[in-house]
Amino acid sequence: MWIPTLIATFVLYWIYDGYGRCLQLLCLLKRRPATPSFAESNAADEKLPSITLLLTVHNEASVIQQRLQNLLTCDYPADRFHIVVASDGSTDDTNQIVRSFDTSRVKLFESPGLGKTGTQNAAIREITSDIIAFTDADIVFDPQWLKTIAAAFQNPEVGAVDGRLLYGHATETMQVSQGFYWNYELKLRHLESQLGILAVVAGACFAIRRELFVPMDPAIGEDCIVPLDIVSQGYRVIHEPLAKAWDCFEHDSRITLRRRIRMTLRNWQGTWTRSALLNPFKHPGYAFALWSHKLLRWMSPLFLVTATLWSLITLIAMPTLLNALIFAPYGLLFIMAGFGWRSLRGGFRVPGAGAAYSFVLANTAFLIGIWRAITGHQIHSYRNA
Repeated sequence: MWIPTLIATFVLYWIYDGYGRCLQLLCLLKRRPATPSFAESNAADEKLPSITLLLTVHNEASVIQQRLQNLLTCDYPADRFHIVVASDGSTDDTNQIVRSFDTSRVKLFESPGLGKTGTQNAAIREITSDIIAFTDADIVFDPQWLKTIAAAFQNPEVGAVDGRLLYGHATETMQVSQGFYWNYELKLRHLESQLGILAVVAGACFAIRRELFVPMDPAIGEDCIVPLDIVSQGYRVIHEPLAKAWDCFEHDSRITLRRRIRMTLRNWQGTWTRSALLNPFKHPGYAFALWSHKLLRWMSPLFLVTATLWSLITLIAMPTLLNALIFAPYGLLFIMAGFGWRSLRGGFRVPGAGAAYSFVLANTAFLIGIWRAITGHQIHSYRNA
C-alpha cells in the first residue's frame, strides 16, 4: 500500500529539488563555452544591434509614465533604440500619456481589443529592428539592461535572451515564500542555460532576434510559445544574470491565484502545441527540461493529492507508527497552510506557515489551470490581474 505514496513523493521531490541537483551534476560533467557577457563585450556603439522594446499595455495610466522614463534612461545609443507601446483597447489616460512624450523614440500602437498576444502580433508586423525585447508596464530595468542583452546576441547561436527578473524586499510571510520559490526557478533557468536546454523565459524581460519571430496563437502567452519557436528553429535560449529587472510581489492572494491559473492554462496549451520538443527521441535535452521543469510541475497537485490521500488511507487501514510518520509531512503541510491562510487575516505569524500556504496556493492554481486547459477553455482578452 505504500507504493502509490512513495512514487508520488519521489516525483514531488524531483520537481522541487531533485531536478535542480541533477542539473548541477550535469553542469559539472559538461562544461559549455560561455556566451559573451556585457562585462566582457567591447562592442562599439555603432556595432550594437538595433532594439525595439515592445511594451504591451491595457489601462496602465498609473504606471506608464514612470515606466517609459525608466526605459528612456537605459544606456544605449538613441538612434538604435526605440519603444513601441502597444495599447490594447485602453480606456483610461494611457494613450494620452504616451503621446505626451516628446521624443521620436516612443511610438504608440493602438489595437481595438485584440488581447495581449493578438496585439503583439499586430505590433510586431511594423517592427524592423534587429532585436525585439518584450516587457511589461510594472517593472523596472537596470540602466545596463539593453547593452547586456545586446552583448549576449554576439553569439550567432543565440536566438533569445532571458533577463533576470528579481523581486524587491519582501515584508509579508507569503511574499518571502514566493521569493524562495522564484529563487529556485532562477537557479533552474541558469543551469538549463549552461547546458543549452533552456526553453522558458520571463515574459516581462526577454528579447529575441526579429527574424526568428513566428506569429503567435492569440490564446497562448509569449513567454511560453516564443522560446519554444526559437529552439525549434535550431537556436539557443540563454539566461543572462546581469540583465536585471525588478518587480514587486502581489499582496492579494486572490489576484496571485487568478494569475497563476491563467499562466498555467495558457502555458499548458502552448507547450503541447510544440509537442515534438517533448519527444525524448527527437529532442532529448529539451524534452528532459520541459517535462521536469514545466509539465511535471503543473501536474504536481495530482501527485500531492495522491500522496496525501493514499498515505491517509494507509494510516486508517493500518494505524502503525511507520504509517503515521509517512502521512505526517502531508498532514502537517495542509495544517500549516491553513495557519498561513488564517495569518493573512489575523495578523499573527507561524514559522513555515507562509511557505506552506504559498505552496498549496500554487498547486491549487496548477490544478484549476490544467482542468480548464483540458476542457477547452481559452483566454484571448487582456487582463491586468
